[in-house]
Amino acid sequence: MIIQYKKIWGLAVAFFSLVTANAQLSESHKIDSSKADSSINNLVDLGLRKEKAWRTTGATFTLQGKELTQMFKGNLLNTLQGRIPGLTVVTGSGEPGYDNPTLYVRGQSSWNIQGNQLVVLLDGFQVDLSALSALSSNEIESVTLLKDAAATAMFGLKGGAGVLSIRTKVGKVLPKNELVLNARYGVQSLINHPEVMDAYNYTTFYNQALVNDGFLPKYPNPELYKATNDPIHPNVDWYNQMLNNSSAIQDYNLSFRGGTKTARYFVLMDYENYTGLYKNATAIDKDFGTNAKYNKFNLRANVEINLSKNLLVTTNISGVTEDRNTPSGFTASQLFNNLMMLPSAAFPVKNPNGTWGNSSVYNFNPVELLQQNGIYSSHTRTLQTDFSFKQKLDAITKGLNFIGGVSFNNQYAGYYQTLFQVKSYEITKDANDMAVLDDSGNVVYKTIGTNSPGSSTDVGTQHWNRNTSRLGFNYDRNFGKSTITGVLLGNRQSYLHNGQYYAVRTQGLSTNITYDYSQKYVVDFSGAYMGSADFAPGHRYGLFPAVGIAWIASKEDFLKNSNAINYLKVRASYGSTGNINENYRFLYEEMANGANGWIVGSSNTSKGGKAIGQMANANASWELKTTFNVGIDLQLWKNLSATIDAFSEKRTGIFQIPSADVPDFTGFSLPYINSGIVQNKGIEAVLGYKSNGESFQYHVNGTVSFARNKIIQKSENAQPFSRLYQAGYAIGQEKGLVFDGFYQEADFNPDGSLKSGIASSSFANVKPGDIKYKDLDGNGIINQYDMKPFGYNNVPEITLGLNLGFNYKGFDFNAFVQGVMNRTVNLLTTAYNYTHPFVNNNNITVFSANSWTPETAQTATTPRLSTLSNANNNQPSNFWLRNGNFFKLRSIELGYTLPQKGALKKFNSIRLFVNGTDLFTFNKIDGLEPENLSMGYPLTKVVNFGFNMKF
Repeated sequence: MIIQYKKIWGLAVAFFSLVTANAQLSESHKIDSSKADSSINNLVDLGLRKEKAWRTTGATFTLQGKELTQMFKGNLLNTLQGRIPGLTVVTGSGEPGYDNPTLYVRGQSSWNIQGNQLVVLLDGFQVDLSALSALSSNEIESVTLLKDAAATAMFGLKGGAGVLSIRTKVGKVLPKNELVLNARYGVQSLINHPEVMDAYNYTTFYNQALVNDGFLPKYPNPELYKATNDPIHPNVDWYNQMLNNSSAIQDYNLSFRGGTKTARYFVLMDYENYTGLYKNATAIDKDFGTNAKYNKFNLRANVEINLSKNLLVTTNISGVTEDRNTPSGFTASQLFNNLMMLPSAAFPVKNPNGTWGNSSVYNFNPVELLQQNGIYSSHTRTLQTDFSFKQKLDAITKGLNFIGGVSFNNQYAGYYQTLFQVKSYEITKDANDMAVLDDSGNVVYKTIGTNSPGSSTDVGTQHWNRNTSRLGFNYDRNFGKSTITGVLLGNRQSYLHNGQYYAVRTQGLSTNITYDYSQKYVVDFSGAYMGSADFAPGHRYGLFPAVGIAWIASKEDFLKNSNAINYLKVRASYGSTGNINENYRFLYEEMANGANGWIVGSSNTSKGGKAIGQMANANASWELKTTFNVGIDLQLWKNLSATIDAFSEKRTGIFQIPSADVPDFTGFSLPYINSGIVQNKGIEAVLGYKSNGESFQYHVNGTVSFARNKIIQKSENAQPFSRLYQAGYAIGQEKGLVFDGFYQEADFNPDGSLKSGIASSSFANVKPGDIKYKDLDGNGIINQYDMKPFGYNNVPEITLGLNLGFNYKGFDFNAFVQGVMNRTVNLLTTAYNYTHPFVNNNNITVFSANSWTPETAQTATTPRLSTLSNANNNQPSNFWLRNGNFFKLRSIELGYTLPQKGALKKFNSIRLFVNGTDLFTFNKIDGLEPENLSMGYPLTKVVNFGFNMKF
């Protein structure tokens, strides 16, 4: 692999030298900006290179870092929600320090390439997403999304899922050094949690469910459970016992910036603290319990030095430490799952004698586990360093530079736990639901658990290391009306994380040549020749080319004097990129799996064995994505701007196992082959208006992105109807039976059997009140062949964004609203316990308040209540599907910059502000928060205030 790499490098250098030889240098190329907005001359960050906006042919979008500061989030990635067209950010948990989202670029185009598979660059070098989450928004200069082949082809077999490039702030030549102090303090409160029924309603409906099942009621007198101070008949609001209404968050950072023509620097120190919503966690002792806590400290130093007039070196160093504390008694998902499942009538928090209450059925007292079970903590250290240089080679040929760089990025996390156990006690009850008393009249308890002293243990580590090196040339030269720019880079990268025996290694060449004539016509060639050690020798390298063209029509004679059209560019691109996948490595190797083995000797000693596993595929390769993109960039009347892109992607070579049965006696399974195909199409648009009045300025910007995929080819078992295949539909397309109301008493004969002509269920014997489905194939039996597609999936096809703001006499205002559409959520898979009362000792929520009874037969909205599992009612069906569209006020901020008068003249500026994050949500889903359906640690909204001081 190394020998081949050297040969390719030598040939490429020779080619590049021929291209650059004997050129003549002229003035730097700049388009006339007297009519158009000056932003068209801004440099666009393309990850491995930068290019003037008017010369780019690819589909990109750049978000300025200052926009990220308008949201108060513990995870930097969550500040991107809805702000970049083409980037879908799916919210995760709301737990401090564990609030990682999932990112998709232009939707989905492979069932094997899930979210978060995009290439993430920090200052030009690839890092893990976890390296970005802890960064401060105040250190970010820009975030750029690269979407089409012209923008991503240089990333070769890694660019197929898109590229997100983040640039941090750098030093500037300033008259005096700049010092900036930012501080903000906020209060966060939960947006919503599932609404469960109180003890009276629980016991009443539970009795009803037992009667429906043919049993006797369990609770003789549900009225006893209306009280709130009776531990024998408890009525506990577990959410209120566990959660505060609000908690504090804070962020403080100090930065220094400045420099001269010789050296420039940017230094930042940032501290953030987030406190969770758990109530009275340290009521007994701070060593026994803890709130959810997340603290992080970030230090960054970016330095540029001109060692000579021809040599520039750049160093970026960032260190982040993160400390997380959570209770040892449970994870957040376990806690909130149990808070929803735990009935108010199950047991009291504390028994009449002051001991912890519990139940042998549930064995989960969340208050006890919070306050007296110990602390689970983690410490994470992330170090990111990179060094790069640029050496001018004008002595060889004008405009040629020798460039290179290395990057070392790593993260280590250690996990520690202190664990205590204490006894809890269950009140024993008789058949009349009354406490059993001993001869002295005291309540009789059943002991649950034991007392054990505290123990402290290390519970594991996680780590990753990513090292990158690159070397090459770039070129920038004018030839009269022609301009040629280019770059050629040799790259090598190694990535290793826990759980791996062999590092993921890639290497290859990346190149780009851009030519423009008369600042009107642009042709862009880019690509990569790249390989991976994951594939067999002879199949490790591939070529990933792309071409882009652009026409700056506003420079033509028929438009250059137009007062309406200040700037008009039409562009198109076509090319290919690839993807490798850690889940499908070394498929060319024959693998062996563990087997039953054999027994030997008189003592019948068992010996482990091995058997042939997945068959090898020597031709296994990467997924290949081919993209065609057309776009237009427009500026009208100097105030109105628009960018529109339409794209079509075809992804081939998706790994799958052929759908064919292999006899068991062969002892092997068929290999993965590159045969899957998915098509993905969509459109993105950005429209903005900016008014630049003398005292009042305002702006309005809107974005929309749409992406829809369709499986063209997928290996599947034969089906009797086309609607049953995945091919022809979107990845993750919801499918299920067609809800047709509920079985009614009139559908049954006196003996309980269904009347003739009523389709029967193949899943279970149904009763009145069970879900009824349509018999699509007309055979009188409801089975999997009666399923059909419905709606979409959980990843929205459409994302909308609206940003507006103004500045007036020191006041500034900004608001941002995000909306998602064409999204379907499935309550059966994501909120099962919320929608299935009493089964497996589950609680009951307001979802089932209007369940089927003979009296509510015509108005019921949920099936009959039952304590027994019912396979018929658990089938995928449109009964469980909901419209997942929603709109959120992501951020709103009002600020005021104090006038520089009196003592304030010593400051460059002082700005005060009040800000809100995720304050309002429109369109709740069955009473649930629409982003994560109120499952797990709740999402929060934030109100904060702060100041910005520049010295």
